[in-house]
Amino acid sequence: MKRFHRHHKRRIPEPTRLAWLLLLSAWVAAVSVFAVLFYNLKNDRNGTDQGMLFLLPEKLQQSKLVLNASDAEHSPSITCTSTVLPPVDSLRSADPTILIYHTHTTEAYTQTQSETYRENGKWRTKDNTRNMIAVGETLKEILEKDYGFTVIHDTTDHEPPKLATAYDRSLLTMERYHREYPSIVLFIDLHRDAYAADNAPCDYLVINGVETARLMLVVGKGEKYADKPYYESNIAFAERITAHLNGISPKLCRPVRVKTGRYNQHVAPNCILVEVGHNANTLAQAKAAMPYLAESIAYTFSQNRISLSDWLPI
Repeated sequence: MKRFHRHHKRRIPEPTRLAWLLLLSAWVAAVSVFAVLFYNLKNDRNGTDQGMLFLLPEKLQQSKLVLNASDAEHSPSITCTSTVLPPVDSLRSADPTILIYHTHTTEAYTQTQSETYRENGKWRTKDNTRNMIAVGETLKEILEKDYGFTVIHDTTDHEPPKLATAYDRSLLTMERYHREYPSIVLFIDLHRDAYAADNAPCDYLVINGVETARLMLVVGKGEKYADKPYYESNIAFAERITAHLNGISPKLCRPVRVKTGRYNQHVAPNCILVEVGHNANTLAQAKAAMPYLAESIAYTFSQNRISLSDWLPI
């Protein structure tokens, strides 16, 4: 019986599913690296300071900074000519470097079942666990614990005997600290804004599943005063913080509001007035914004361009 020997052609093994996946991953990584390089090159030419922030995953965009090198960058729209920010490491000192105080100390938020208080005026309370002092204490704890800064939190009630003259008394407080602690390089007057037509009730963001009040920085030009504020440096500082906050989450911070008043911002460079939400927000929402404000303050003083290595997952 005649036998036929079948000649088998040598078969080339087909790529496995894993091989295809690895090949696809390598291709995506190569494209991503090219995109990042192109993006940073474009930003360097345009003079912006957001680096790779908007290319980061959302979860990483909302994490905390690890501060290291500095490159002395400023706001893309305004050049700070009046002062040069000290490096962030100089804020990590045994001497106080940040002052938090409140011109309008008793400003309060919408009451909830877990956040009730006794009013001493509409949307105001002398209960320091429910007014701006509670928000300031949260900010102080984060700046000290997470970033190593030395912070003074002044809890003086500057409103009596008349609310309209509260800035006269908070100015005296600020000047006293400025004399006693020349090491202070940042003065924060922490407020709560008032509800207005452009601030819809329940105006907040949800970041990492947490309701968070929006922020706004106010800078004064001191038009009616002979002793003018450090306007150029203060607005540059405020705009840089605002830009970083909105890089964490869009609309987290309203545009910097420039007003004709002075707001004690003539005492020293780097004086900011921060509005933390408004009276339609809750205290919990206001406190939830403090980690992001603290991070943006640290970032602004670090003068860093963000890179992937500067972020840690939550």
